[in-house]
Amino acid sequence: MSNGQDRVVALLDMDCFFVQVEQRQNPHLRNKPCAVVQYNSWRGGGIVSVSYEARAFGVTKSMWADDAKKLCPDLLLAQVLESRGKANLTKYREASAEVMEVMSRFAMIERASIDEAFVDLTSTVRERLQKLQGQPVSADLLPTTYIEGFPQGLTTAEGTVEKEEMRKQGLLQWLDSLQSDNTSSPELQLTVGAVIVEEMRAAIERQTGLQCSAGISHNKVLAKLACALHKPNRQTLVSHGSVPQVFSQMPISKVRHLGGKLGASIIEILGIEYMGELTQFTESQLQSHFGEKNGSWLYAMCRGIEHEPVRPRQVTKTLGCGKNFPGKTALVTREQVQWWLLQLAQELEERLTKDRNDNDRVATQLAVSIRVLGDKRLSSLRRCCALTHYDAHKMSQDAFAAIRNYNTSGIQTEW
Repeated sequence: MSNGQDRVVALLDMDCFFVQVEQRQNPHLRNKPCAVVQYNSWRGGGIVSVSYEARAFGVTKSMWADDAKKLCPDLLLAQVLESRGKANLTKYREASAEVMEVMSRFAMIERASIDEAFVDLTSTVRERLQKLQGQPVSADLLPTTYIEGFPQGLTTAEGTVEKEEMRKQGLLQWLDSLQSDNTSSPELQLTVGAVIVEEMRAAIERQTGLQCSAGISHNKVLAKLACALHKPNRQTLVSHGSVPQVFSQMPISKVRHLGGKLGASIIEILGIEYMGELTQFTESQLQSHFGEKNGSWLYAMCRGIEHEPVRPRQVTKTLGCGKNFPGKTALVTREQVQWWLLQLAQELEERLTKDRNDNDRVATQLAVSIRVLGDKRLSSLRRCCALTHYDAHKMSQDAFAAIRNYNTSGIQTEW
């Protein structure tokens, strides 16, 4: 088994993406505390994206806009467009596609969500190292890069040293420690990866006007964690050697794949809270608690080793649209259910048609999911049927047929 240092993987994540898209459209929103809200009938609407200027006042995602205004009276709000009674994300999806297009010119990418993508830079780095022919990497090529764990042994009172000064000192110390003639050095490979990511981020900003942060490491989990360490518009390199330090203070639930049930059971069963504490358990102990596959994965992961590949994917595998009906807005008649299925089907028909034209592919399966109020699961019921052609009326009728037997009301007109 390899020690997991044979790849260079990065995660690029757009900074407060929806806000940036709105600021690009309305320059008067730039450099001001602002947020993007969705559905603004209830308490000013729910906030889905927050600028860094507004975060300084304590405004966060999923707050109600009315509450956010109390914290930050000058908060400017942009609203997600609505069509057919629900959020219309077309503008953000199109901006996302612009960004992904720029990224894919550099290397193979795996789109992880609307505003982030993983990149496997391994082969690109090897080509670049051959061109460098043992020349040392210059600090000028890494103007926004932090090296996690550096500077080491800093004697100055850290409070007095400015953040940017610390970043520079750490970077110079790190570059001094590299053997630039040893092309197989994992540390040198990560450093060249960071140079390429600086170039990617500059190209994204130049061509789309949008800024992003990034993490560079040997696998997806570490790249994602690294990305969050210094934001916005900065990038962080996490080497194999800095993993024990990073994990010593890293809450288990913050690690990719451990935000849900598995992470919660680790905390409960083992009585630990930080990722680094997992190293005290043997592989067979972890397997006996969490199963063979999870146990092995955890044993390697807490040591910074993980092998999940970056899978080339610029477009999503599925297209979906949904709507929640909380509290008094709950659907209670057959007419309401059928009407909303038609609204969703009309949006889906539009997006499927655009996807067929853009990506030259056709969907063949239609899935309908319902979640009943109070059910914590993602869906209480899921039914699938064949999708024969892109017609909103046909899709909404098929969807209704798939779920009609689920109606527990004895009367057909009630739901």
